[in-house]
Amino acid sequence: MIKIIVDATPIISALIGGTSREVLFDPTYDFLTTEFTINEVKKYLSYISKKSKTPLEQIEEALKLLSLTIYDKNFYSEQIEKAKQLIEHKDKKDVDILALTLKTSNPLWSEDTHFEGINEINLLKTKDFF
Repeated sequence: MIKIIVDATPIISALIGGTSREVLFDPTYDFLTTEFTINEVKKYLSYISKKSKTPLEQIEEALKLLSLTIYDKNFYSEQIEKAKQLIEHKDKKDVDILALTLKTSNPLWSEDTHFEGINEINLLKTKDFF
C-alpha cells in the first residue's frame, strides 16, 4: 500500500463531491494526516454542507468514513522546527502537515502552492492521481 500524507484541501474537496473523493476511497493508498488538519477541516463542515447541499450530519458522517490515519503532534514533534523554517513565513497552518511529511518521507497531497519549491518533499496534486 502506498502511503500518502493528505492536506485539508483534498479532504474538503472530497466531502463536497470533487474528484479527490475517488482518490481517497482508492484502496491502493493509505492516507495519513494530522490532528491539526482534521480540526481545520471540521471548521469548514458548515460551508461544505451548504456548498454540497447535504445535511451537516451526513457531512460529519462522511468525514468519519474517510480512511485516514490521524497523527498527533507528538509523533512528528522533532520535525516542527524544520517545518517552521520552511513554511511558517508563508502559512503557519501548514507547519504540522509539513512536519508529518518530513517525519515519514511520504509524498504530500496538497493543492496548496505554499509547498511548491520545498525540495525536501515530494508534492502531489489531485491531477497526479489520474
